[in-house]
Amino acid sequence: MSLLFVYFLIISGIMTIAGYKLTVSGDNIGEETGFGSNLVGLILLASITSLPELVTALSAAKIKNANLVFGNMIGSDIFNMLIIAFVVLLGSRKNYEAKSENVFNAAMGIFIVALTGILLLLKSRFAGIVLLFSYIFIIYFSFKFEHKNNEQEEKPGLKLSKLWKEYLLFAFLSVIIIISGRYLTIVCDKMAVTPFSMNGKTFVLGSTFVGQLFLAITTSLPELIVSLSAVKIGKIDMAYANVFGSNIFNICILGIASFFYPGNMFANASSSVFFSIFVFFILVSIIIGSLKYKIQSKFRLDALLLLIFYLLNLFYIFSR
Repeated sequence: MSLLFVYFLIISGIMTIAGYKLTVSGDNIGEETGFGSNLVGLILLASITSLPELVTALSAAKIKNANLVFGNMIGSDIFNMLIIAFVVLLGSRKNYEAKSENVFNAAMGIFIVALTGILLLLKSRFAGIVLLFSYIFIIYFSFKFEHKNNEQEEKPGLKLSKLWKEYLLFAFLSVIIIISGRYLTIVCDKMAVTPFSMNGKTFVLGSTFVGQLFLAITTSLPELIVSLSAVKIGKIDMAYANVFGSNIFNICILGIASFFYPGNMFANASSSVFFSIFVFFILVSIIIGSLKYKIQSKFRLDALLLLIFYLLNLFYIFSR
């Protein structure tokens, strides 16, 4: 088990560095091409920082480990809410009030995760198609929302002649993350079933716990790095858009992964996934409730509640 953990740390380190550099490259492309900041965070940065989740989810689906897929995706969404706690603490002395676009993005995260819960209850074979169309629906209305609130009419363009080096770097880093994600999934799958001893007792972590703790945190590290960096340079709305966009895209990944799963993935998930979904609702509700307030206090009750419910979710999954 200790050797597996060492492999986990090495691959995680590679993925984190590559993910961060990939995000910086994607942010440069987004800025140069002239897209709105909310859309850059919601679509470009969110999809880039969620690339590790995509790779690991597809790998887990191919080896028919539904709990690892759901644990990774739902766990990543919950960990993203913990990232908001760090954003809140760092941004408490700055202009904390978020734009209305990010309140919309947070609400859409609740919508698509709730839809996932319904599809799990129904054990739907068409869940993948429904989630993919829902993601397109959300992105379309987010674009309309951004366009409506942005008076500047700057025509976006790919600018291939100017940015070709940036595109090549982006592709190279993507390959590194894909390879790392594949091996990380294999290591986590073995960690989930390998017994270990503690205080004379033997434990087996299980796929759901490994997915929600080790795999979810590792694949969410790019979001954490990017969000904290965004706050440091005064782009708190970019941090929110990145995190909320990642939440939505992670559920889209569930839909994509279901096409690679040998059978009905939504019929083979553990019932503990529902507990995590409800915890996610609580976390986003706390965030939405505090998004529009400028709080200058050093003690942040909202950040503390986010941490408490995050730990509660981990404890419940481990005890199961």
